[in-house]
Amino acid sequence: MSKHMSKSQIHQRKVLLTVWWGVHGIIKYFLLPTNETITDQTYCQYIQEMHEKLNIRCPVRINRKGPILLHDNTRPHAARVTVMKLNELGYEILQHPQYSPDLSPTDFHFFKHLDHFISGKTFSNTLDITN
Repeated sequence: MSKHMSKSQIHQRKVLLTVWWGVHGIIKYFLLPTNETITDQTYCQYIQEMHEKLNIRCPVRINRKGPILLHDNTRPHAARVTVMKLNELGYEILQHPQYSPDLSPTDFHFFKHLDHFISGKTFSNTLDITN
């Protein structure tokens, strides 16, 4: 008779990294705690914090016509609360193509390099990831 053995956990714990960046580099980033998902309320909070940081780093971008935000149509991005928040702050929304077989500029310029940097590294906690 064979004994049943539970499988070891084959999936790594994942941390969601949200990065706000522009032509001059990273403006602000957020690490979402493990086992949490982004809601429209969380996303609006991120927008507000990013906006405040952008206003400190580059007030001329905020005080002109308003920043342009490239963003896709995921639920938190397309939620009515989010659209109202972006309108309140004076952002123009540049729609992300629904599907493109090519890499988007963000994938190519930022995440490709981040992927190479963290390749083969193991992080034991969120503080290690942040550093």
